[in-house]
Amino acid sequence: MYFDETSAPERRADENGSIPARRRGRPLEMQPDEVLRRIGEMAAQGALFRVHLDHPALYARARRLFGSWAEAVARAGHDHGRAVNDARRRSVESRRRTPSL
Repeated sequence: MYFDETSAPERRADENGSIPARRRGRPLEMQPDEVLRRIGEMAAQGALFRVHLDHPALYARARRLFGSWAEAVARAGHDHGRAVNDARRRSVESRRRTPSL
């Protein structure tokens, strides 16, 4: 079978008259700015810990786009180390309050 222009999907020319090249690979499921916006919303709620369990799709997308979860949080304008330390502190405090059996 050979490539036939009539069977190719139509691509429209831009304002300069050139047809933009198609990007390879799967289309992004979530744009980088959307990932950063959602991370910012979660940071405002104090929910940056256990994201890999609670929001695995967001965690995976952030790691693919930014290399690591910590880098994605930093690009969103938040301190990942502080979020982890706050979560550890809350964990220790909750264990202290729990009566032992």
